[in-house]
Amino acid sequence: MGMENVLYGVGLTLVILYLALGIDDFLWDILSLLKRVFRRSHKPLDMQKLDSVPPKLLAIVIAAWQEENVLEDVIDNILASAQYPLSMYHIFLGVYPNDAETLLIAKNLEQKHPNVHVIVNCKPGPTSKAQNINHVINQIKLFEHQRKWCFASMTIHDAEDVVHPLEFKVTNYLLAFHQVMQFPVFPIIEKPTLRNFSLNITTATYADEFAENHFITMRNRRNLGALVPSAGTGFVISRQAIQYFGKQDALSKDSLTEDYLLALTFFERNIQNYYVFERVPRITEGHKQVWDFIATRSIFPNTLKAAVKQKCRWVLGITMRSFGLANILKNKQIGILKNKQMSLAGRYSMYKDLKPKVSNLFSFVGYPVVIYFVASLFYPAFLPIYPQYSLSWYLSLAVLVIMLKNQIAKGIAIYNVYGMRSVFLACLFPPIVSVRTVWGNLINTIATLKAHKQNIFGNSKTPSDKKLVVTDISKAQEKKKLAWAKTDHSFLGKDILKRYHRKLGDVLLEKGSVTVQHLQRALLESKAQDKKLGAYLVENKIITEAVLMEALARVKLMPFVKESSLNQYNLAQYAYLFRENLLRELLIVPLLETDKGFVVAFCNASSENAQEILRRKYHIEVTAVFISEKGVLEALSIMYHSIPNQAHSLIMELYEQGRINYEQVIIAFNFKHLLRIEDADILLNMGLQFDEIADMPWRSRHKFTVPAIRRKQSGAAWRE
Repeated sequence: MGMENVLYGVGLTLVILYLALGIDDFLWDILSLLKRVFRRSHKPLDMQKLDSVPPKLLAIVIAAWQEENVLEDVIDNILASAQYPLSMYHIFLGVYPNDAETLLIAKNLEQKHPNVHVIVNCKPGPTSKAQNINHVINQIKLFEHQRKWCFASMTIHDAEDVVHPLEFKVTNYLLAFHQVMQFPVFPIIEKPTLRNFSLNITTATYADEFAENHFITMRNRRNLGALVPSAGTGFVISRQAIQYFGKQDALSKDSLTEDYLLALTFFERNIQNYYVFERVPRITEGHKQVWDFIATRSIFPNTLKAAVKQKCRWVLGITMRSFGLANILKNKQIGILKNKQMSLAGRYSMYKDLKPKVSNLFSFVGYPVVIYFVASLFYPAFLPIYPQYSLSWYLSLAVLVIMLKNQIAKGIAIYNVYGMRSVFLACLFPPIVSVRTVWGNLINTIATLKAHKQNIFGNSKTPSDKKLVVTDISKAQEKKKLAWAKTDHSFLGKDILKRYHRKLGDVLLEKGSVTVQHLQRALLESKAQDKKLGAYLVENKIITEAVLMEALARVKLMPFVKESSLNQYNLAQYAYLFRENLLRELLIVPLLETDKGFVVAFCNASSENAQEILRRKYHIEVTAVFISEKGVLEALSIMYHSIPNQAHSLIMELYEQGRINYEQVIIAFNFKHLLRIEDADILLNMGLQFDEIADMPWRSRHKFTVPAIRRKQSGAAWRE
């Protein structure tokens, strides 16, 4: 009888504990679901609207310490896949003077790509990641003064990220509505099978957790107006949000989780971090429609040791130090949870972030109880831990309902992100208590125990380049020095990366130019007829030639010249340099003079060897851009049947001074006519000129001079 009481007491205590830790999440998720169903709080983004907004200058920040293995491939992939004008985003690489191999790779990238810039830290590495990013931000401000440019936002990415091709374009559009944004992050995993199950189980647990968190939890937080934390990558901070910090650093260099603390700081100031949950249709090689999340993909640790180390930092930084550190930095006892202006959802979301330091410790304890309970059902020798119809029995039923809800939600999230095969291995192998779930809980439990140990006793390990070092300077109020908690990274092969790149069909689907059914049929029939997809679509009048050329320009990352903008180019000044009948025969038109040649517009019907003919005949370099066939004919008529335009153009003035390039000129002319605004207004909108009043906090006291580009004289070589 005594043993029965002991078992009953243990069972009742545990079930009350699990119910207390889970009932709030259960009610929160039900409330979020009801709001999504009945209020329809979020409508999918109309992807066709993305091209209606002029592209603004965007800054991409990547902090790198000992990333020589992945940095070049990551940057090359971004530049080869991003569906955003190359000249309108700039990548800033934060590296260290004592990291020779990474620095060499970064310098090579800078020489190869005009929109990649190396920022060498003022301190030897590794400093904290926050210090690195803060230094990069300060250098970006100097870069702006030198160029007389204004970046609309700064996006933080990690050195191992696969950045989605549409991220920059979506960012550009949403900046009109949100100051801070977070894109989803989904781990990259190998196609799961029973053979590689044990080999990839650690990375798979990351996939399970991130799928559930970024498919369900983050959306719920956004919809309910709660705190949306930063994931540390795919995090967008607008210019306006950065300006709130003035001359102070945006990120706390003394935080283990500077990204979370930054999102918390914005939330305190009533700046909601908007969670960008969008997806676009794609057609697979098997001609099946799939939905592609506009998310950051990344390879996560695949060993127990590395996973525990990383999650220990997360638990320690978020659940144990973020709130206390925020108070220390402000030098006052705020108690963020006591903020009277904060909503109930906001308070609760922060409680959820604090809870893992307790809940992670008990997630693993329940397994022996479950095993004993199941055994007691089949073997009478085992005394019942939850006697039928007792209080603990009814409470255990409630816990069971919560567990089933969690498993169903987890399965739905994993299915949407990774597919049914992953659902089986994550939730149903075996049923009730899956191996992957147990392994993930084990990692979290060990990491949380380690975090508690470090929080209480500190970390006594010897400093090293790749290990987190925490040195207590004083017992309570001194700041703690942090070195970068570095995780070794790997990256994908180029053949795999191509799957993330956009093809012609993808772009046409995104723009709404074709339906899924039209595209599926066109892919089959064009292959059967041995024709290119674009040619088939135009011949069958599914799309126009102008739509095809604009889509091809997106795929090939080239500028597209709109017919409506042609009157803004001074085309008549080039009439005496080129034979009209040759240009009409080749179906091309020169638009702009460059240092060594011309920017020439080509259409789908242009001669295949037109570029080579121009190079040989006129001894010039040809920079190709796209235009419709109608646009070529209209431009040639303007060129040979009108007088040179003598009107002053600020856009052309900046181009001739070398302050903007040909792609930026084309974009400015396209949108200037579309929006019916002046040169100065479109340049300000794009960030290619300072607004001296709006940007006073960013202004430099140093006078800026711009070296003019060398212009080649129009000589006999360009004449007939």
